[in-house]
Amino acid sequence: MRFIDKVRIILNENPFYSNFKINRLRPPGAVEEREFMRLCIRCARCIEVCPYRSLHRAGAADGAAVGTPYIYAEERGCYMCMLCTQVCPTGALDKNATAMQQMSVGRAKIDETTCYDYLYAKALAEGVGGGTELYCNTCYNSCPLQAKAIYLKNMEVPVITEECTGCGVCTERCPTEPRSINIIPTQMGGNFERETKELPIFDADFNTDNTVKEWQ
Repeated sequence: MRFIDKVRIILNENPFYSNFKINRLRPPGAVEEREFMRLCIRCARCIEVCPYRSLHRAGAADGAAVGTPYIYAEERGCYMCMLCTQVCPTGALDKNATAMQQMSVGRAKIDETTCYDYLYAKALAEGVGGGTELYCNTCYNSCPLQAKAIYLKNMEVPVITEECTGCGVCTERCPTEPRSINIIPTQMGGNFERETKELPIFDADFNTDNTVKEWQ
């Protein structure tokens, strides 16, 4: 067996394969994580073909995932052109996924305590605003599935629907720091809704609460 094949086996069988973090996503069309880690040969063809430079190779700090492709939504969301699915030589990315509506990589979650729209609506309703509140709607305006994946409740606050693909464009463009809308990945293994209730999955350099307390 070639040395590179031995290294690949070690990487792919690492027990930490299912570690996942908010705003760190696999490319669209990625198969289930364990299978993805088995199939991905780290050829970087998906990274090279992406016209938006949304895909990046995982570094040594990502442990077993080193060399595999990720989307880091805060840096650049996925614009779902689906070109990456067509160049994958191993099936780690499903070639049958040709439209963004076919494949979800995650789902957006809004922090209503920091979102400008929610703070604006609260101040307006309670009549306690200081005159500095902002009406934003950046996430709604930037969503490629506007009015489907996200809509404005009472024309005031954004609400995420099940049509959300987790592309991360909203996170990329959110003006608050830390971001008020984040993407929770759905392809990293395990029972997603159960495991994300109290699981620390933010990157260490996030200046925010390190626990996802609820999904809905």
